[in-house]
Amino acid sequence: MNRLSHRLSCAVILLLCGATGSAGAAPSVFDLYAGSFSGSGTIVEGPDADSHQVRCRFTILQQGATGLSLQGTCWAYLIVARSVSARLSWDLRSGQVTGTYTGSRVGTAQLTGRQLGNDFDLAIEWPKPLYGDTTARMRVVSLDSDHFRIVVTDRIGLNGPVRATTDLTLLRQ
Repeated sequence: MNRLSHRLSCAVILLLCGATGSAGAAPSVFDLYAGSFSGSGTIVEGPDADSHQVRCRFTILQQGATGLSLQGTCWAYLIVARSVSARLSWDLRSGQVTGTYTGSRVGTAQLTGRQLGNDFDLAIEWPKPLYGDTTARMRVVSLDSDHFRIVVTDRIGLNGPVRATTDLTLLRQ
């Protein structure tokens, strides 16, 4: 279940990143995405990258004019739960999103990325290797004002294929 928890954490981070907006629209975007969300989808875990169904609940709070914090829990197999938290900030001058995620078995992950329209593209830097390296990509896609799709992609194995390791759809509660 350690990799399950690790992949769920990536999804949580993406949700937070989806809440950061452009310089002129930051307050309204924060207001739009702060709140309670729940979601479900799939993650992959283990050396064979087996797919598993998960469900999650998150609360996102605005932190000042350009920051967000997230607290939540994700479940798999109805009995395995993992607490997840993240903090993000957005630099109004550069437009860069930075932050951290805590709750992964490999330690605190560093996040960097940018807004692309209503979507976000982020790099994840893990402190220890996962699936053979320390990097992954995350994408938050806004489906509408109350729905997000979060997709994390990673290379499975040193020379293996790049594939989705997290694919969640979240809905405002």
